[in-house]
Amino acid sequence: MSKLRIVLGLQLLFFAVWGGWLLSSRNSASPEFYLETTPVDPRDLLSGTYVALTYEISQPKGGRCPSFNRFGPVFVKLEDRGRTANTEAGPVPVYEATDCSATPPQEPGWVGASLQYNFRGMSALYGIEKFFVNENNPLKDARSGSVIAKVKIGHGRRLDLLDLVKKI
Repeated sequence: MSKLRIVLGLQLLFFAVWGGWLLSSRNSASPEFYLETTPVDPRDLLSGTYVALTYEISQPKGGRCPSFNRFGPVFVKLEDRGRTANTEAGPVPVYEATDCSATPPQEPGWVGASLQYNFRGMSALYGIEKFFVNENNPLKDARSGSVIAKVKIGHGRRLDLLDLVKKI
């Protein structure tokens, strides 16, 4: 009986530490910024209630990005180039993909992504392509392109999706 309690205690400790690590990544000191979404069909009955998203930064065209022709990890530079989107809270700056690198540069603003190729060419995946929502949330019927994503750079240069904001 005591071995069972030890195993259950270790499992509880593991999930408590993991949950704390996930929560701390949302509270990191990096600034929050917005990304523009582009339209996509968000329906999948088996995955639960979520909004499927794709981003303009998923097709990076700036800097060295068009010359990449390999699979795997890449680092993408996100910068504010003066574009804005109108929301209920007023205009907010929208970040754009401006450069790519195979190795992680030391400057801030670089995020990790994985490259894949499809019929549209190169696509960068950031791990924020689905936003799970409550069944009663009015955003569950939002279409990509009608919302902008509020994100920040978290642990390991990964993007953390914080919220979706409706465009007006």
